[in-house]
Amino acid sequence: MTPLLPLALACVLAPAQDDKPEPLRYMRQSGAKFVLESEITITPTERGTLYKSTTTRKTELGDEKMTLTLQLDENNRITSAETVHETPKGKKTAMLTLRDKHAFLKRAGTTDLLNKVAAFPIVTTAPDWSDVIQLITRYDAKKGGVQEFGGVWFHPTAQPATPTFTIERLGPDKIKMKDAEVTLNRYQVKLRSGEYLAWADEENRVIKILSRAAGSSPIVLEGYEEATRELK
Repeated sequence: MTPLLPLALACVLAPAQDDKPEPLRYMRQSGAKFVLESEITITPTERGTLYKSTTTRKTELGDEKMTLTLQLDENNRITSAETVHETPKGKKTAMLTLRDKHAFLKRAGTTDLLNKVAAFPIVTTAPDWSDVIQLITRYDAKKGGVQEFGGVWFHPTAQPATPTFTIERLGPDKIKMKDAEVTLNRYQVKLRSGEYLAWADEENRVIKILSRAAGSSPIVLEGYEEATRELK
């Protein structure tokens, strides 16, 4: 059965007045305020679906921006992905093409073959939160328990990897939005970078992400900053 990834992802985007999906904006807590961390858009195309995530960071060396673009075909499978990494030192790109259980990684004028790739992998890079979004949209709630998904992690300059991601739904939590009670599903996910808690609504829209590492800053969907403050 072909996973309906873009269909599930499309559900997490709120429709705008012209029926086109608005981008999801995720904010990172920085001291007493929140700053933009990532912006995600999903666009239907003639060939399927285009998913784009742009993550921005301020570092000691200057601004950093990572853009991950996923192309999904008419059968809802990721066929290619591109990362564009921009820093004060310049812009570098990498292109990933998926074929069955292989992946071809092109960057800096060379192409490498990645073997033993999952047939329908989670595709991500860093900095980026698309792995969390893909994991939650693909989690089988009827099956429950801990579920594993093969993945591909790639970057314009760092060594690629084919990690295994895990996710488990832990239970519900409730928050208040405009005097209305909203139920969120709480998940524990294990990524390449460590373990996280993530909360999503009934439409699988990710609301908050929090690393289990001490002192970590939460990532929150814009508009939910105050309502989710006590989710820990």
